[in-house]
Amino acid sequence: MRNRLVILMISLFVFGCGTLFAQYSLSQQDFPAAAIDNLFIPHVNPSLLGTSSGDGLSIVHHLDKEKFQKHYWLIFNSGGFSYSYERDNSENYHQFGIGSEALDAHILPNLYMGVNYRNNQRNFKDGVFRSALTYRPHNSTSVAFTLDNPVNAAPGYHGGIAIRPFAFNKNIDDYRLELSADLDYRKNKDGDYEVNNFLLGVNTQVFDGIKIGGTYNFDEKAALLSIGMAFGKTQTGGLARLSDEDNHGYLYAHLSSLAYKPLLGMSPKSWYKMPAKATVVSYRAPKYELGPINLFDKNVRTIDSMKKELKRAKNDSTIDGILLVNPSYGTSFALMQELIEAFRDFKESGKHISVYYDNISNGGYIFSASIADKIYLNPTGMLDLRGIAIASPYLRDLLDSVGVEPINLRSHKYKNAGNMFSESEMTEAEREVYESLLDSIYEQVLASIETGRGDRLIKPIAELVDEGPYVIAQEALDAGLVDKLIYQDELKGELKKDFSFSKERKEMANYHNYEWAKPKENLIAVIYASGNIVMGKGKAGQKIAHQTTVDLIRKARKDPKYKGIILRVDSGGGSAQASDIILRELELAKKENNMPIVVSMAGSAASGGYYIAANADKIVADGTTLTGSIGVIGLAFNASELFKKVKVNWSTVKKGEHADLGALHRPMRDSEKNILESMIEHTYDDFIGIVADGRGMSKDEVHEIAQGRVWTGAQAKDIGLVDALGGMATSRI
Repeated sequence: MRNRLVILMISLFVFGCGTLFAQYSLSQQDFPAAAIDNLFIPHVNPSLLGTSSGDGLSIVHHLDKEKFQKHYWLIFNSGGFSYSYERDNSENYHQFGIGSEALDAHILPNLYMGVNYRNNQRNFKDGVFRSALTYRPHNSTSVAFTLDNPVNAAPGYHGGIAIRPFAFNKNIDDYRLELSADLDYRKNKDGDYEVNNFLLGVNTQVFDGIKIGGTYNFDEKAALLSIGMAFGKTQTGGLARLSDEDNHGYLYAHLSSLAYKPLLGMSPKSWYKMPAKATVVSYRAPKYELGPINLFDKNVRTIDSMKKELKRAKNDSTIDGILLVNPSYGTSFALMQELIEAFRDFKESGKHISVYYDNISNGGYIFSASIADKIYLNPTGMLDLRGIAIASPYLRDLLDSVGVEPINLRSHKYKNAGNMFSESEMTEAEREVYESLLDSIYEQVLASIETGRGDRLIKPIAELVDEGPYVIAQEALDAGLVDKLIYQDELKGELKKDFSFSKERKEMANYHNYEWAKPKENLIAVIYASGNIVMGKGKAGQKIAHQTTVDLIRKARKDPKYKGIILRVDSGGGSAQASDIILRELELAKKENNMPIVVSMAGSAASGGYYIAANADKIVADGTTLTGSIGVIGLAFNASELFKKVKVNWSTVKKGEHADLGALHRPMRDSEKNILESMIEHTYDDFIGIVADGRGMSKDEVHEIAQGRVWTGAQAKDIGLVDALGGMATSRI
């Protein structure tokens, strides 16, 4: 039906143009300069090359009823650059054009400028420049000005304005109707400048993919009629200029770099088969570096890129659901929460999510049960639902057996990073922290599953977890944990039964953006702090090197176009000195540059990771972000007994009582321990002081919740270490 309609409309238009004849330059056609949005942009208004609306490859052919004309144009537009080749019988013409935004979007968005140059190949110098400027302050209004400046001839001026009357009606797409007015200021036949060629125009797109329009030139009493039809990435159509004295006709075909909305708004329902395997991180570092070229692991994706993909799918009218086959997203609980929220946002549009597994892992089920309308499992598969646990090795007995004494100089009992070396088993304080963390995380996990699937479970989810894992697929089905047991080759049929559509797509289209105006941007610098905190330089995403991070903060705070900084932290800590230097630069941004600082915490912001965040104006964390660990640790070893066992003797000559401080071959003296303990106490006191100042608390209040203890983001919000729960979308300045 659709193909017949396209053929019929093209045929009618070609028939109407069949009596047209003569040649006419594309740049002289009566297009609305302020509203042009197709392949003719580089000829009519090169400033709008900056919008990318006409990007692609095109062919245009001149019509003549008498005979086939060797008069055609080949047009290439891409990324603000255009080239057009015109063949007019024996004459060849070339046109080059460039266009872009005149100013950055944070200064003045929607102002475009451009220029083209057209010449005859035989005489390259005898050409015509056309300069253009377009301003679109609102989706309702577009104003354009062009200057034609032929070599050795008088210039000509052209102005145009276009409006979209539906821009203020939320129930109608603003691009459905455009009205325009244009006029020239050029020399007349007597050589005097005058206002002429007054045009009024209208463009309509009542149905997506079908555009009909025209202009009328009151001075020349001529009408330019146009019709275009678009489907997929292809647009075809024709033009006809009708007057008493002169008629012209053109047919064109355009292969766009972007997709058009479905013709007549009709498209079959389809599933987007989304890539389902990735390690999800807050910031993706290059896997390999070859000089200036960075190579990335395709199986590593940022949480932001996945959110954008889901947002595109939500806004794509041709996608009615997302299908995930054996999804495996390796990430922290915190980033998994952000991913779940992004999938739930997709479903708010009324669309569906279905998941198929051969076998379901523990984390995979937490994810899929939180978001899926249907979970399909292989009949011979298993559901490894078993809850969450923490296990840690303790090496003290092993170290004692080989003659190594660990010296764990922790500020408080909850600071347990060195316990695996200094203890034979989990301490009570350590168990207390882990119990508290698991209680909070487990509560959030159960709530997430309950929200997504509670109405289908035969028992409370906590009881079902205790009865897992489900090594027999039928048991998982009987418990309501999955919806159907099928083989993957049966999936298409089951989707058809359950949702009435089964067509799959592996890619999403990039659609034309019909908006004229985008809002003025207040630029915010987003700085990623991922990895261990160390002194020196390093690659973002691999470690938080103090000099590299400070340079990024300093660059942002001294650049007036940035109105604030978002620091995205995903770190368990590291060097206290490096953390303090980074914090110092953030404080300078607040004091010297009056920049608001917001910290967004990802998987963890503990110890040094929280230190660099403590003085922010706002701290945002996910519900399961590992937060706090406000404390200090120092770890040393005495291997003197080991050296005795292996028959290694040491002799020392020194000047200075503590010249060999930290030596492995002898026990640490009490005076040396006192020095290190004093440093740890001083660093801890500074740490809680910084937190107290940043969070508006007393040092005693901070001490009560510090002492090296780790909290989840949800707990941290309750005790005042965090301001709000959420991801980057919540971290607004």
